[in-house]
Amino acid sequence: MIQSMTGFASKAIVLTSPDGSFSNVTISLKSVNSRFFETNFRVPYQLSSLETELEKRLKRRLYRGHIYVSIQMANPGIFKGDVQPTLKVVDGYFNAINSIKSHYAIDEPVTLHHLLQLPNVFSIEDRGIDEAAKETIFNEIESLIDDLLKARSQEGASLLVDIEQRTDSMCAEIGVIESLALVLIEQQKVKINTVMQELHGQENVLADMRKNALFALLDKIDIHEEIIRFKSHIESIKKQLITTAPEKGKKLDFTLQELAREINTITAKCSDALIGSHAINIKVDIEKVREQIQNIV
Repeated sequence: MIQSMTGFASKAIVLTSPDGSFSNVTISLKSVNSRFFETNFRVPYQLSSLETELEKRLKRRLYRGHIYVSIQMANPGIFKGDVQPTLKVVDGYFNAINSIKSHYAIDEPVTLHHLLQLPNVFSIEDRGIDEAAKETIFNEIESLIDDLLKARSQEGASLLVDIEQRTDSMCAEIGVIESLALVLIEQQKVKINTVMQELHGQENVLADMRKNALFALLDKIDIHEEIIRFKSHIESIKKQLITTAPEKGKKLDFTLQELAREINTITAKCSDALIGSHAINIKVDIEKVREQIQNIV
């Protein structure tokens, strides 16, 4: 089974603080393709301390892809302490105000209304998230990873069908090329025998050059080894697709590069138009499979 790197999962839960206050929380995971494992977090400040542990849990099970983690809280205040006056700040304001009043001979009294207009008169202590809330979030993340893996597997099943169809198409095309190559070589052998008979008995530099050129051409159009290697790479791809290894994308990509190299060599060595047309069909399938493989874990 193969897994796509594309998937989405979301869940709504309720977090309760030790003092009994609660908040509705929405947690979502989105996965898109990437060469490596990457994470992007959008979480409230009060939960930012959980990012390192969350990333470890995600990487342990998702292996590869760009993972977007979003946690939205309806009431972040459940992790806030009581509002307290910052008396030292207020004392500082009073001292400064009294200095101004004394310097400029101002008699106007300072009221509570005036103080409330000043910044930092009150402070709210941030309380760390309690262990019970941490465990709740970690458990929900594990559950969401399960859902995300299901979505990835469903997408992977669709990719598998397409890749298998295209590898079967490449197998058929390389079989046609192999048959055409055998016919082409036999035709070339007939031409060589005809020329060799014409040159029979001629012992000169020009005759030797023609003979060598003909044998070199016969060797050049022999693509048997390339076809054998191509078929071997196809079989390797088919085996990789059904292995239980969780990560397949990079290995499949490397094998596909070898396929492309072999078909390019076949095209370069054999200039037959009919063989070339079938080689083009294979190149199209290779490019289509490459697009699909870029999204495989």
